[in-house]
Order: sequence, then structure tokens, then C-alpha cells
Amino acid sequence: MNHKLTALATGAFLTSFALAGTYTFTPSNSDLSNLDHYSYYTWGIGFNVPQGETITGASLTIKNIYDWTVEDGDMLYVHLLDNPALGVTTFVDNQGGGDNFAGQGMLIGTWSDPAGGKATGFDLTMNLNAQGVALLNQYAADGKFGFGFDPDCHYFNDGVSVTVKTAPVPEPASLATLAIGGAALIRRRRQKKA
Repeated sequence: MNHKLTALATGAFLTSFALAGTYTFTPSNSDLSNLDHYSYYTWGIGFNVPQGETITGASLTIKNIYDWTVEDGDMLYVHLLDNPALGVTTFVDNQGGGDNFAGQGMLIGTWSDPAGGKATGFDLTMNLNAQGVALLNQYAADGKFGFGFDPDCHYFNDGVSVTVKTAPVPEPASLATLAIGGAALIRRRRQKKA
């Protein structure tokens, strides 16, 4: 009986890990028009979290990003957004300073080029913290989430991508099976020692 419970618990445990996934998204306008300082952008992503999974992490990467020139006051603002239009949408602010997404979604990061004027091969990665992951799960519940980018400078880059990681949501039945199997293992070890 103990062997059957242990095998069942192990099977449930291994099955739950098979559902984890990594999903990578890139916009159709892969470099977001090189994040032109005359504009700001939204990127809406359609994504249905697979049944039985939850988002456990996410990161946004901008490859080989650099400011077009050496200057003071350059800043890139990036927000996690709930419901932007799918795809890339460009808005014009004529180099308006500040963050056009202030008060919308969650600010996940800012960046300023410490060198400027030349490519250095630097890849900017912004990882969502625990609060951001919880918000992303909430936003993606309807199958859509996105990001807002407001460059107060012209940021050349070689492409933007987002990676989302998921893991299985433990079902109560699986947890109960694991608990029973674990209890059986402990009991068996105690019997062998006695």
C-alpha cells in the first residue's frame, strides 16, 4: 500500500512540473521605431495563460540599447499596462519631457544611458518584482496585457522582447496526494528504524 501511495504522489509531483512554460514575445515593430524621442509607445500582447498554470516571472529586454548622443536628462520610462491595444501603437509628444504613463499601470523601471552617442552592446533587462508578477497575473486574466515606453531621448536598439515564465498551479487533490505519499514515506522510514 505504501509503495502505491508513494508512486501516486511522485507521479502527481512530476506531472505538475510538465506544465511549466517559458513564452517569449516580440513586437511586429521589433525595435519600437528605435524609441524615437518625439513619440511614446504602447505594446499590447495577447496571451492566454494555459489552464492550470500561473505566471511566476517576467522580464523585458531591449538589446543593444543606447542614446543617440551624449546628453543630460535622457530617460526611458517603462510601465506594465493592463489593457493597451494589441500590437504597437505610437503616440506623438514632440519630445515632451516626463512620463506620459505616470499613474497608469505599474512603473517597472527607468533607464538613462551613462555613455551615449555609441553602441556598447548593452542589453537592458527589467525583471518584474513580486508585485509586478502579481499584477501581470491579474492583467493577463482577460488574455491581454502590455507595456508602455516613453523615451525622453532617441534610444537606438536591436529589438525588444518579453519573456514570461509559468508554473503549474497545485490543485488541492495533488497537494493531498503529495501529503499522503510523504506521510507514508515518513512512516515507512520510522518502521525501518524501529
